Amino acid sequence: MGLNIIVDESSSRNEKGNNVGKTTFLKLIDICLGAKDKKYIWTDNDTGSETTKLKNYISDKKVFAELKVTTSAKKQITLRVELFDRGKRYIDGQVYPLTSYHEKLNEIFFDISSPPTFRQLIGKFVRINQKEDSNTFLKYLHTNTTDVTYQNIYEFLFKLSSHESSAIKLELQNDIKSLKNDLERIIKLHNFANINDLSERNRIVMNSVKQLQKKVNTLINIKDFEKNIEKSIFIKDELNIINDTINNINFRKSKIEQILNAEAEQENLIEEKLLLEFYNEINVEIENISKNFEELVSFNNQIKQNKLSYYSKRLESLNAELKSIIEKRDSFINENKNIIRLINEENYTEFEKLHKELLNQSELLGELNKVKSIYESLTSDLKLKEERLDEFQDSEVDSDNLSKFNEYLIQYSYLIFGQRLYLSPHSPFPVKLSNVDDGIGTGHRKTITLLLDIAYVSFINELNLDYPRFFVHDVIETVDKYNFQNIVNFINENNSQFIFAILNEKISDYPFINETDKRLKLSIEDKLFMI
Repeated sequence: MGLNIIVDESSSRNEKGNNVGKTTFLKLIDICLGAKDKKYIWTDNDTGSETTKLKNYISDKKVFAELKVTTSAKKQITLRVELFDRGKRYIDGQVYPLTSYHEKLNEIFFDISSPPTFRQLIGKFVRINQKEDSNTFLKYLHTNTTDVTYQNIYEFLFKLSSHESSAIKLELQNDIKSLKNDLERIIKLHNFANINDLSERNRIVMNSVKQLQKKVNTLINIKDFEKNIEKSIFIKDELNIINDTINNINFRKSKIEQILNAEAEQENLIEEKLLLEFYNEINVEIENISKNFEELVSFNNQIKQNKLSYYSKRLESLNAELKSIIEKRDSFINENKNIIRLINEENYTEFEKLHKELLNQSELLGELNKVKSIYESLTSDLKLKEERLDEFQDSEVDSDNLSKFNEYLIQYSYLIFGQRLYLSPHSPFPVKLSNVDDGIGTGHRKTITLLLDIAYVSFINELNLDYPRFFVHDVIETVDKYNFQNIVNFINENNSQFIFAILNEKISDYPFINETDKRLKLSIEDKLFMI
């Protein structure tokens, strides 16, 4: 108990604090208490560069750190962590994965399962940040830690409510935050301001659906249409096929009629006298033509008559086919006249346009109804959880324990600063540090942090809480001699254990610090890992 100092005794002024390992030693305590980032033993905080020699030494030699802790019942527990990559963690010789390691430590140190987690709680006692210097007092965890999480932590540490109700409150607060985030997302996604905005938008679209429905009904009996929609499509396709056939027959008729008309015109234009002259010229050129002129004229006329006869019969056949198709169409239309009225070409185009818009607006209305339903469900859940949380807030908080803590903090701060510091419940962060007297400058931040920790040990002594009675700090060179002496007196009075690292020359003339308080002496000649 009392002071446990790790000092840097480097003889050369230029070598003081030159990575001799005093801060690393404190980090090893934190690693044994579940800190994940072992790599910061050999990695520079600022540059991220690795000390390859140290990393290889730890890996090759299989270096581990071992920490012994003693409970109030005088039971000793050994924590062991292998410092190399993929090294294991042990509690009394049994291997634990990191998560289970934390859970077991929470049981050993605080006799609970989370929340709060062990790492959230132990940070109040071991103020070591693996990545950087830590100089915070109330908000001692990562900057992303929520006020709700801190509320759960401080309620447990100061026994402001039972652990069970505090856990329920934390769950409710996290649920409330999640519901609010969901509400914000749905508002942003669907671009509306509030439920009134959404309801008005819903009303407008609903009216549009009704108006479009009314217009559609004036054109087509929509119920009959929907009932016969498949049949109406078939009928429309069949009519299109029949009409295409009729058009095709009419086209072929037109071509044949053109041929017949052309033949009739040609007959009137050709004179028999010209043909005879042509025959005589050919007869001179070609001897022994077997046919006389009259026979040739007769043969030509026969061919022409055959051609006219063929096309006349073809025309007659097409007319008969056309008549049959038209009769078939008329019969088909007569059989399906009720459905055909639904797809009358005069209103069908307009119907398709209106029906498409009706479908779009109906789909939009369905989406708005769904969004409204989700929004109302979320707000209903949010209201219920907020009401339940209010019940806990009103009935569970025991501010008397903060008053007991403040008696110690006021006493210690008044002796050092001549001012009375105290904690009070606050929102959204659960506690606030205040001053009855004048404000205190930021230069005393480290001293105030130490006083908070010392006062807390005195507080748990009074309540007989089986919590850690040690605290670990780094970078306390800013605490002046007068304040330091008072702090040492407070530590000795409340029987706490204070572990810290400092330059030896800072405390060399402090008569209240004994050589026996210096548990580990390091220097550039004698580093922590001996390399």
